Amino acid sequence: MVYELYHILEISSQASADEIKRAYFQLVRKYSPEKDPERFQQIRIAYNTLFDSKSRENYDAMQKYGEQVKDLISQAQNKMQVEEWSNAIPLLKQVLVLAPRIDIARHLLGLCYIHTENWDFAVKIYTALTKTNPNMTLYWSNLGSAYKLQAECSDNEDFSKIPIYHNARDSFQQVVKLEPFNSAPYLDIAETYLDQKNYSEALAWAERAIGADGKADSNDFEALFFICRIHFYSGEVQKIEILGRRIISLLPKNSDIRRYAASRFANMGIEIANIAAKSSNFDMWRAAFQFLKTATDLEPDNLDIQEICTKVEETVAAIDQYENLNRDYLINQGFKRLAAFCLADYFNFYDSQQERKTFLNDILTEILVSPASTIFASLERIKFYYPAVYKLNVELFHRIEQVACVP
Repeated sequence: MVYELYHILEISSQASADEIKRAYFQLVRKYSPEKDPERFQQIRIAYNTLFDSKSRENYDAMQKYGEQVKDLISQAQNKMQVEEWSNAIPLLKQVLVLAPRIDIARHLLGLCYIHTENWDFAVKIYTALTKTNPNMTLYWSNLGSAYKLQAECSDNEDFSKIPIYHNARDSFQQVVKLEPFNSAPYLDIAETYLDQKNYSEALAWAERAIGADGKADSNDFEALFFICRIHFYSGEVQKIEILGRRIISLLPKNSDIRRYAASRFANMGIEIANIAAKSSNFDMWRAAFQFLKTATDLEPDNLDIQEICTKVEETVAAIDQYENLNRDYLINQGFKRLAAFCLADYFNFYDSQQERKTFLNDILTEILVSPASTIFASLERIKFYYPAVYKLNVELFHRIEQVACVP
């Protein structure tokens, strides 16, 4: 305040609530808004601040320790900017010793507790802040985030997380009530359901996020991308391509949001491909390709994304062709085993060179006892109908052909 509030109301700093109220009504009769609007405004501000016990406590603390409080908060914020969350905590606690009801200090302390995974303390702080500031969406959102992160990081069984997720959703729904046009809380709620593998509810809340502002446009990209994630985790990979086209139709060409969207899809695709490379789940590769293909459609001039997409596409082609080859009754059984070996070798699935050598020798023995005509027929069929499988190890297929030619 630029003026001393007790002096404006003509009372002492020890005045009771009744004395503050009495002084206010006496002064507003004397200084009406018509006669002295500036003085009337000062009286109103003084009364609103001092009559409310919390505001008065804050005001008194700032009058007494104002510069010290500002300096401590500034120091804490500097620590937080460089992610020294633990070092910011004692500074903020000092502020709250001097001024226990300073909301900004409590809010910053709550953030520090979230980032240091002190969930119980974070929940306690934001629960208190939402009680005293029920219309502050930031506090409700952070309370929901604290609950959600607590559930995600918990090592307990799934059933013990249910009430924590429920509390998170209750908090986010308060944000929805206060800001129904804001898509963020809808997605926060959808994320809690996705964490619990409740894909139908996750999808329903994500769809509500799209219509939150009453129209479908580029601002809905995050919600649409989230739905792509739902389709991935629920195993409905084929829907990603359809949704990708929907996203492309919404985003203006040659725009920053389009490039941003491409990077999001590419990063997701690369992340999935890295996971797929360490597992035997072929559907993961197909999902990775769908994300990367959408990224290239969004930003066709990005050569880096194109290169990665091409490599993953070749891998997916090899997988698809292997699965078809494995059902092809015209292919010798030994070559079916060889195709599986080439795919496993491509993904480095063998634990040792000795294991790899043993498998390969056994497969080659089975192939080479077959008639030469059978060997050549299978080789030609693989080369012509399943080229992606053949390219996995051209040298190996060629050596088999050479050996089979020897009488």
